[in-house]
Amino acid sequence: MHYLCSVHIIHYMSFVRKIKRKDSTYLVEVESVRVDGKVKQKVIKYLGKEISGKPVKKVYTSNLEVTAVKQYMDCYILHYISKQLMIPELLGEKLKSILVLVYTQLLTHKPLYKIPEYAEHTAIKEIVGVDKLVDKQLFESLDDLDEMNFNRIEEVIYDQFSILRKEKKVLILDVTDTYFNGSQVEWKARRGKDGKYDKLVQIALAVTKDEGFPIMHKMYEGNIGNTKIFQDMLSDIRLKSFDTIVLDRGMISAESIQDLAQVHQKVITGLRLHQTIKTQFIDQINREEIYQPTHRVVLKNTEVYAKEFPYENGILVCIYNPKLEAEKRNHAMDKQESYKPEEAKYMGYSLIYHSTSLKKDEVIRTYFEKDIVEKAYRELKSSINLHPIRKYRIQHIKAHIKICYLAYSILAYIQFKLKPKGISATYALDQMRSIYKVDIESKKDKIQFSKTVTLKKDQKTILKTLGL
Repeated sequence: MHYLCSVHIIHYMSFVRKIKRKDSTYLVEVESVRVDGKVKQKVIKYLGKEISGKPVKKVYTSNLEVTAVKQYMDCYILHYISKQLMIPELLGEKLKSILVLVYTQLLTHKPLYKIPEYAEHTAIKEIVGVDKLVDKQLFESLDDLDEMNFNRIEEVIYDQFSILRKEKKVLILDVTDTYFNGSQVEWKARRGKDGKYDKLVQIALAVTKDEGFPIMHKMYEGNIGNTKIFQDMLSDIRLKSFDTIVLDRGMISAESIQDLAQVHQKVITGLRLHQTIKTQFIDQINREEIYQPTHRVVLKNTEVYAKEFPYENGILVCIYNPKLEAEKRNHAMDKQESYKPEEAKYMGYSLIYHSTSLKKDEVIRTYFEKDIVEKAYRELKSSINLHPIRKYRIQHIKAHIKICYLAYSILAYIQFKLKPKGISATYALDQMRSIYKVDIESKKDKIQFSKTVTLKKDQKTILKTLGL
C-alpha cells in the first residue's frame, strides 16, 4: 500500500559558508531551508577559493582575453616616491595633470603636445587618477603651477626628505644657464657658457652636500651677475638654516663676505686671483717652503699644497697644484703670444676663503669635492631634459623649470634610497620599464583582473630597497 505525503519547504536568506579541505578554504553561497521541520543548507553557487581573505574564482585560460598591455612599474614607482615627498598633496586635485608632466619629464623626452598620446600606452593616468588628458589642459595647468607658492612646496619636500636625513650641515649653491625659445619674452640674446648666442635663463640651485637633494631654486634673466644672484638668494631664510654654504668663486664678492659675517653665516668659497691678493699673499709664499709634506693635501684625483693666512674675519687658503702649473705653463708656451713670464709664477695657484672652524684639509676637500651640484645640473639637462626650454611664454618657462625641479627631487630621493645597493636612480627606472601591467578579462564570466610580468633579480632588489 502506498501513502501520499506532502513535503513542506521553507526558504531563508542566503549567506556565505567556508568549507575547509586539507590546506585550502573554499567559499560557497548557501541558504538554509526547512524541509519537514529539519533545517538543511542548499548550495546556490560556488564563489571560489579564499586567498588572503578574498574569494578567487577559478577561470579557465581558454576563456581569457587580454584587453590592454601598458607600461606600468616605472610610473608606479615615481608616484609612490612622489607621495612620500607629499607632492600630490601639495599640488592638489586641480593639478593632477602636473604630476603627469613631472613623471613624463623623467620617462620620455616627448614635447608637451605629444604627452596625451604617450600616456595612452602607459598606466600613468590610472596611477595619478586623471580620467582625460588633452594638451590644452596641460598648457592651462602650467599657468596654475606658475601661480602657486612654490617656496612652500620646496620647503615641505625638503622637510619630508629630512625625516630620513636630519643633518643640516653643508649646502652647495651654484648657477647654471640654459636657452629658451620665448618669442613672447622680450629678453635680449646673450652668450652662454658654451659660446652660443640666444635668450638665456639662469637657474640657481641649492642642494645638500652629501646627497645632492634639492633645497630650493630661483630663476633669473641671463644678464644678472652671479654675485648679485648670491646676494639675492642670501636673503632667503632657508639658506641660513644650514651651518655652512659652499660657493663657486664666481658668486662671491667683498660685499657678500661682509654680509655673511654680519649674519654669522659660515661659508667656504673660491676667490678670484686678483692682483691685490697676488701681491699681499702669493708673493710672500716661498715655493720650497710650501712644497713640503706638512702642507700636502691628497684629493680624489690629485694632490695639492696649501698655506693659510688670516683674511676678512676668516681664513684665506692659498693652494699650489704642481700638476696644474705644468699644464698651464705648457699651454701658454704652445701659444707663445700668451706666455707672460711675470705671470708664470702664479700658475698653479688658487684660493679658498672660509669662515668655519674646520681644519685646512677638510676645507679643501669640501670645496674641491663639491661636484654634487654639477651632477644635479647634468641630471636636469640630460635625464630630466631641462635644456633647451621649448616654451614661448615666461609663465610656461617658469612652470617648466618647476616641473624639472619636482622631477629632480623624486630622482634624488630614489638615488638616496638605492645608494646602499650601489644602484643609480636612472638605472632603476630603466629596469622598471619592462614591467608591464596586463589587463585580462574572462569572456564567459566577465571577470576582470590585472597581472604584471615576472620580475628579474635586479627588479626585485630595487622594489624591496624602495620599500615597495
